[in-house]
Amino acid sequence: MSAATQMTPQRETGRKKRWFGRRLRGGMAYGALILVCIAILIPIVWVVLASLKTRREVFLEPLGLPAVPQWQNYTQILETAFPANIANSVIITVGSVVPMVIFSLMAGYVLARRVFLGRRLVYVVIVLTFAIPFHSILVPLYRMVDALGLLNTFAGLILPNIAIGIPFSVMIFYSFFRDFPAELEEAARLDGCSPWRILFSVVLPLSAPVVLSVVILQTVNVWNEFLWASISTTGDEVRPWTTGIMQFQGEYSSDWPRILAVVNVVMVPLILLYLVSQKYFVRAFAGMNK
Repeated sequence: MSAATQMTPQRETGRKKRWFGRRLRGGMAYGALILVCIAILIPIVWVVLASLKTRREVFLEPLGLPAVPQWQNYTQILETAFPANIANSVIITVGSVVPMVIFSLMAGYVLARRVFLGRRLVYVVIVLTFAIPFHSILVPLYRMVDALGLLNTFAGLILPNIAIGIPFSVMIFYSFFRDFPAELEEAARLDGCSPWRILFSVVLPLSAPVVLSVVILQTVNVWNEFLWASISTTGDEVRPWTTGIMQFQGEYSSDWPRILAVVNVVMVPLILLYLVSQKYFVRAFAGMNK
């Protein structure tokens, strides 16, 4: 009895130490997350404040607050070709992401659920294609698009985006469908559903998290794409915002307040898209990491 009495304080001390250790580790993790958030938010806050300054204030007081908010920086960009550039970016993004997701969804499903000769080889080729740097295919891609007469056209911007985005999207869908419950497909097959009906009526509604995740990732990629757009467009007819922003850059100086105002405006659609589908986005990647 005395031994048990002597062990009780030791157990209590050990329990307190474990509790303190968990609290300390949790506090350190939250502290690290707070520091990361601050590091991410500081540039965003600076961009917002700098877009409300004059050119002089941007260079002489880069870390200060604007003396008088210059809201006309936002209204002035509407008087340029910027609205047309935004419309072009919307067309290019929707025209690229929608077929990209549809083709990748079907390819990932077939590779994950159907057994056929060369299936592993096809998947390996897709993975290797994703590993090829985009810069290494710029010259042959440009010559191919030029030979087809698609330079400075929406098709010349959309088709390469689809081809470049499909490998990564297929990899995500493949990983998701590998763990998809086969019992649901089998039940639909017993009810007489065709493979297409199973895919679009059974599998697709239950795949909303991964579909929206791919949509968000590819929308960000296409919306912010600059390199190919700068090479394949020479006129304002199809110029997206990423290259249209260069209209505010002169030979000897740049209108940085208006450039940063453009950056703030083009961030809004992506932020809204993420906020609307945030829970599906997090759920998809939480499931993929199991």
